[in-house]
Amino acid sequence: MNFEDSDEQKLVRDTTASFVKRHCKPTDVRQWDRTGQLPEHVYAAMADAGLLAMMVPAEYGGVGSPIADCAIALEEIARPSVDFATRLALIGWGAMILSDFASEEIKSEVLPKVVKGEIKLSFSLTEPASGSDAASLQTKARRDGDDYVISGQKLYSSGAHAPNNMIVLAARTNPDVKKHAGISLFLVPNNLPGITINRLDVVGRRILGLCEVFFDDVRLPSRMLIGQENSGWTYINKHLERERILLAANYLGNARAALDDAVRYAGERKQFGKAIAEFQAIGHMLADMATDIEAARWITASTAWRYDQGLPCVKQACMAKLFVSEVFARVTTQGMQILGGAGYTHDHDMQRYWRDARNATIGGGTSQIQRSLIARELGL
Repeated sequence: MNFEDSDEQKLVRDTTASFVKRHCKPTDVRQWDRTGQLPEHVYAAMADAGLLAMMVPAEYGGVGSPIADCAIALEEIARPSVDFATRLALIGWGAMILSDFASEEIKSEVLPKVVKGEIKLSFSLTEPASGSDAASLQTKARRDGDDYVISGQKLYSSGAHAPNNMIVLAARTNPDVKKHAGISLFLVPNNLPGITINRLDVVGRRILGLCEVFFDDVRLPSRMLIGQENSGWTYINKHLERERILLAANYLGNARAALDDAVRYAGERKQFGKAIAEFQAIGHMLADMATDIEAARWITASTAWRYDQGLPCVKQACMAKLFVSEVFARVTTQGMQILGGAGYTHDHDMQRYWRDARNATIGGGTSQIQRSLIARELGL
């Protein structure tokens, strides 16, 4: 088992790093954070660079890269902001759901356009009354002739408002069975009549954006059902490991950027006649940050390797999501402390890393839920 980058993975890393340098300049990223936008020209450039193709199986026009390679791409593109990697992760997760369970008609129609950047994908599961208890969702989809009629509300949906976006939507199709057994997945264009999408005014994650989505008797052709009716929860569970590994890679990349910025600032900032990096208190903080990040790197790489080898990795994926998200939160908090007053200004990126990290231990399954799942895997 060798978790050092292969020659092919070095190419993925270098190519993605070059993409970031060209298309995600610090001054631009700060402006996009202020205005709350992920510009369409950047997304188009992701498609041109082949980043979207990595997330889509080869039989539908993509490359179908191993998750270890996808994780490397996400790690690098997350360095300026987790939101760039989150946009890619949504494609990676949604494309696998569709390729595994959607009809051949939908796969052939949608996935090649995803590769080209003509269609985006997002996921809507959480609702105002169902967060960690996600299977208690109340959004309903009832059959009416050749259509489903969807009513309800979703919350904290990343990137749901984006142009040409299709939402992988979890809705209840049978209210008379146990909650997990009555859920179905649908592919819903976000511009259908009856859909209202509002951007939430959030602390972080402002480039991609979090949304609330209202469905007011939205009519959707029945062919947009993903797989079998009432099997949605099974489909969601099948790819949770993939989601958690990609989230860990995302957080790892931005944590690395926070460390780099903190090291650079500590070497430049002088107090009491010397760089603050020379003070033991600062040096030890940086050492702890670097150690945390190295451990995060290895748990992410090893879990991705297990996934690609077809080995069981439910426990390891939960551990990776838990550990790396909390490393991200710790490292950015320490980075803010090292930068002091400078970190509290928008002239430095550390405040954005810190704001975005507050979501990491909540979104995609809270740290508390990950611990409960790990405990279950231990037989507790």
